[in-house]
Amino acid sequence: MIDIHAHLCFRDFAESRESIADECEKEMQAVIVTSARLEEGICALDLCSRHEKLFPTIGFHPVEGGTEVRRIMELARERQDEIVGIGEVGLDYHWVRDEAKRRQQKEVFSGFIELAEELKKPLVLHCWDAEEDAFEMVRNANVPVIFHSYTGPKELVPGILEHDNFYISISTHVLLSKHLRKLAKLVPLERMTLETDAPFLSPYKYMQAKGAVGKLKPGFDPEKNYPWNIQFSAEKIAELKGVDTADVIAKTSANARLVFGLRI
Repeated sequence: MIDIHAHLCFRDFAESRESIADECEKEMQAVIVTSARLEEGICALDLCSRHEKLFPTIGFHPVEGGTEVRRIMELARERQDEIVGIGEVGLDYHWVRDEAKRRQQKEVFSGFIELAEELKKPLVLHCWDAEEDAFEMVRNANVPVIFHSYTGPKELVPGILEHDNFYISISTHVLLSKHLRKLAKLVPLERMTLETDAPFLSPYKYMQAKGAVGKLKPGFDPEKNYPWNIQFSAEKIAELKGVDTADVIAKTSANARLVFGLRI
């Protein structure tokens, strides 16, 4: 299993980070440790340097990334041989309604698109309630693009899939969201990746409703998400598509290897 988007350096994991990383070494084929701000990126580089199945990306969240855009870009250039992608980066209209601030987001995002092309790294795209604008900005990008935790309109999916190097990432929220289950049925496995967005989007409520909390790994906070929980997403997607769970895991993992250039 490969989780293509986990915030293992988020502050919620400060006390348990090493034990989570050790568990990922046992349970996972790989985990892409994403970053959304400078300090998270520095942490991701350090963590991944000590764990062979963890791979870092450097990014800037359009709302929560802070003010150190230039330093984040410098860090990506300085450590380009260590990172496997640029992200998460993009647009967020869910929290930002002011048009001037949205224009600022686009300017910053444009810079990161150029950076990804310069470094020949895939883009991990954040586009909450901004899917159409984000798609327009990346449609001519000459690097792979992953639409991280996609929850946008299903009408946009065919346009995304017209690009051979564009992928849609389905999060563990597929267990709880009817809309996301419809999207999961629509997106072919050949263009899908799986993610947790850990520590967010825990499957706890779903497992509780199913009377299956006992299936969650003991010793870890059930209300936080962890990379190994993509097993539950894979099972749900397999059910939706009428295929074996092993097929979902194998294909989405192969896609992750291809996009991020993982030799594992």
